[in-house]
Amino acid sequence: MWDWLKFFPFEDRRNKHPKPDEIRGPYLSTPIKNKWIFGDCAFYFKAPRANPIFGLFGDGNSVDAVKPGLKNILKGSWQRVYSGNSDAPPDFWDRDLFYANTWYFVGPWFVGRQAALSAYGTLISADKDSKFLKTSLFHPRVFEMAVADYLDSTYGYHRSGKKSIYRGPLNWRVMPLSSTIQAVVCDIHHIHNGGKDNPMLRRLVFFPVTDHQFVQVMFDFGGVAIYRDEMRTKPLMELCDSIINSMHMTVGESTLAKWNKLKEECPDMSITEEFGELPWPLFKDKPGKKVKEREVKSADESMFIPHRS
Repeated sequence: MWDWLKFFPFEDRRNKHPKPDEIRGPYLSTPIKNKWIFGDCAFYFKAPRANPIFGLFGDGNSVDAVKPGLKNILKGSWQRVYSGNSDAPPDFWDRDLFYANTWYFVGPWFVGRQAALSAYGTLISADKDSKFLKTSLFHPRVFEMAVADYLDSTYGYHRSGKKSIYRGPLNWRVMPLSSTIQAVVCDIHHIHNGGKDNPMLRRLVFFPVTDHQFVQVMFDFGGVAIYRDEMRTKPLMELCDSIINSMHMTVGESTLAKWNKLKEECPDMSITEEFGELPWPLFKDKPGKKVKEREVKSADESMFIPHRS
C-alpha cells in the first residue's frame, strides 16, 4: 500500500540504513512503446520511462538520455564512437551512437540508487575498406561473420598480460523480429576484475538493417556481480529480458525485395542456433606476418568469407 513512498526515487545520504534486501525500479514502471526508423523498416520495443533519482545537497542521479525520435536513423547525424584499444589493429567498422538510456533501481526509504541498467543503440556500418561491402548482411552466414568480426575487434584484443579481459559470445540465441529479419542475442562477460566465476555482464542484441549496416543494442548491468548478488541481478535481468522480448520489426517493400532476392540464392535464411565462444585474447599481427583467415561456408557452400583472427 505504501510502496509508492517506500521506494520513491529520492536519496538522502544522511540516512544510515542497513544494506537493503530489496530494490525497485523504475518508479514509472508502465512500459512505453518506442520506435526506431531505419529507412523503410521500423523497429519497436517496450520499456518503462527512465526517471531521475532526486536528492538534496548534490544527492541523486540524473538521466542523460539520447533518443532518435522519429528520424531516419540511417540518415541522421549521430555521435561517432571508437573502440579505443591501441593493442588492436585498425578495424573496418564505423560506430554511431543514436540511443542511450538508464533505468535506476533504488532501495527502500530514500537510501537511493542501488543498481542501474543502461541501454545503448549503435548503428554499425562497414567502412569503405571493409570486405563486407562485397556482399549482404542479410545473408545469414555473412551476418554471423560480421558479428564475430565486430566482437573480435571490439573485445578480442583487450587483455591483461596474456589473459583476455572479456569472454564471449556466451548464451547465443536467435530471436525473430519479423517473418524475415532475425536478431542475435548474446552475452559478453568482463572477467578482468572478478575472474570467470564473478564476471560483469553486457547483453547484446544484433540485427541487420541494410546490406552493409547492422544495429547493436547493448545492455550494461553496471558492474553488478551477476553470480553473487541475486538481489540486484534478478530485477535487472527481468527488466532487460522484458525489453528484449518486446522487440519486433516491420519490414518495408524495398528491404523485403532485397531479402527475397537473396533467398533465391540461399534458400536457408536461418541464422546458426549455436555459436561457440571466440578464442580471445587476440594479438596484433607483427609487420610482415601473414594474417590468418577463418573460413566460413555459406548454406550452399559456394561462398567463403575470410575472417581476420
